[in-house]
Parts: sequence; structure tokens; C-alpha cells
Amino acid sequence: MFFQKSNLTLPALSPYLFAPAAMLIGIYLLVRCIILLRRVIFPRLRVRFPASAEPFTLTIPKSGRYVINVLIPPMTFFMGTSHFSARFTLATSPEGQSINYRSYRRGFFQVKRTDMSGKQAMPLGSFECATPGEISISCDNPETIRSNYQLEVSRHIPPLRLVSLVVATIASSTLAIGGFAITILWMTGRI
Repeated sequence: MFFQKSNLTLPALSPYLFAPAAMLIGIYLLVRCIILLRRVIFPRLRVRFPASAEPFTLTIPKSGRYVINVLIPPMTFFMGTSHFSARFTLATSPEGQSINYRSYRRGFFQVKRTDMSGKQAMPLGSFECATPGEISISCDNPETIRSNYQLEVSRHIPPLRLVSLVVATIASSTLAIGGFAITILWMTGRI
């Protein structure tokens, strides 16, 4: 017969051999997560300007959803939330076509950022930019924002994306640290 059963056996693989692979995969995923978290903390488009009734013109490089944040200086104790009642008028420049602005209220599902200098960015509202180009922003009631606060326009970060990114960072660091610990214990013969 041509088809005989062969008794080919593989050497027994130790489950600890998967630890170095888990460590390398964990390190790779952790580096990717840190890069993505850095983009959340330091977005590519981050235009800062003072709150005033005079229009401020900025260039939007991509279409999409953008957020107007209030920047609170570090070590600043703030009482009240008058800045949440700030109203903005947005228009394309130089055409003057109006852009809809959606104001936020205080809520739990908003992404607040703190940069390395300690400035906290709290979202006040968002707008959709259909096409890239220049837009002008003016605050209708600048007195609601304190004089030492600034405004900032940045890309919108969905809260679910941020939560999943934090969970992925925790999981990848656990994988990297656990894989490293098991590899060291296995190589020293303790397990």
C-alpha cells in the first residue's frame, strides 16, 4: 500500500516558549499605543488663539469634525463653568458661508486633554468642516471666558476610541511585562 500511516512525532514544546513571543508582541503593541496616545495628547492640528469678538482665521487641512476647546492654565483653580455658555460664530473664509456649531454642555463623555505643560483642554463645542480651507471663528460673548484662558481648535477624538486605546495600552504592557518575567524565570530554571 502506498498510504501507510507514519508515526511522525514532534518534540514536546514547552508552553514557556510562547513567553518570548508574547513579550515581543507586547512591546510592539505598546509602542504603537504610545504613538497613538501621543497623537491624542499632542494633535497635529492645534491652533490656539485668545477669546475675542474679532474673527480669528485659521486653515483647516482636512475635512471632518473639529472641536473648540478652552485652555485652562496649569495650577489654576477655577470655580463656575461660565465658559460652557460661550457662543461662537463660524464661517468659511473669504466666502462667508456659515458653519454650524454645536455647543456642548458639561458631560461625562467628552475627551479632556492635559499637555505636558499642565494646560487642560476642555471641549466647548464642535463643528463639521465639509471641505478643507480657511475658516473664521469669533466668540459672540468673550466675557464668559476668563482673560488668562485661551481657545484652541483641534480634531475631534471619539471617547470610545480613547477608551479602547487606554485598554489596549494596559493589555499590551501586561503582555510585555508578563512575557518578560516568564522568559527570565524560564531561562534561570525557576519554572
